[in-house]
Amino acid sequence: MKRNKPTIVVFGCTGTVGTEVMQQLSERDCMTRGVLRNPERPYPISAGSRSSNITYVSADLNAGSQLKEACFGADALFLLTATSPNQVEYEINIIDAAKCCGVKRIVKLSAPVVHAPAKVEVSQWHSKIDDYLSRSFDDFCCLRPYAFMQNWERNTFTIRHFGKIYGALGDAARNYIDCRDVATVAVNLLLATEELRERSVILAGPQAISNIEMAAKLSRITGRKVDYVDITPAELFNQLTNKAKLPEWLANHIVELDDLAIKIPEPGYDTITNLIARKPRIMDEYLQESRYLFKRTPFWKLLF
Repeated sequence: MKRNKPTIVVFGCTGTVGTEVMQQLSERDCMTRGVLRNPERPYPISAGSRSSNITYVSADLNAGSQLKEACFGADALFLLTATSPNQVEYEINIIDAAKCCGVKRIVKLSAPVVHAPAKVEVSQWHSKIDDYLSRSFDDFCCLRPYAFMQNWERNTFTIRHFGKIYGALGDAARNYIDCRDVATVAVNLLLATEELRERSVILAGPQAISNIEMAAKLSRITGRKVDYVDITPAELFNQLTNKAKLPEWLANHIVELDDLAIKIPEPGYDTITNLIARKPRIMDEYLQESRYLFKRTPFWKLLF
């Protein structure tokens, strides 16, 4: 007897990782339901064609009845909501709705567990959610990536306009992984036919790279000098809140991640080759593909 196509629900379907999860699921033998927080939000992947396996629903993450509708009839769920002080509440709401609807498996995008002397508040949020998930489901996995290569897009303004990278990382290195490789791990786990054996998986990319090394890479790819300016954690926090206008919790998170890499060295090797059946993408590939984001727009182009 032919096995029915599984139905996969994707929360966070419009985000960097979630969009890629949707794209990869669209190419697999399953039905995929993306969940939008705003019904007017553009679809990350087109839907509506007769052959498409992609559909969408919208749901308020504080509305249990709407979350249950989103999870209705699903076999597995990808759990990702935007990082925010409300994340613990939102994701616990989703876990409750999924359990109520008989969802069998949850694959959650989480964060590395942080040990003293470092402290990362966002990791503490994830730990609370992960603990709740482990008490609620038998078939689940928490994915724990370090930094995404795509997070460098937060720095495009200072790179494009001033040729500067600002940070409090010193000469320490951070491990970067491409969000597309993270999505591949997630999709493979969501569609696995047997119960997941690993409950927690560290996702490390192929290299640990310092900001000094990143400045050299960006200089080459943009064709202009890019410098790394090392500043104190307090100076970085002030820049992020006063100039970049980030909320204090997010600015603090960025500062804490630099401090984490200094206090607890990150791996310089990948952990996902066996999970995706190939070598992961390297930073130079990402930068080559995304070089236009970091290149300064010539003045004459601004006139037209």
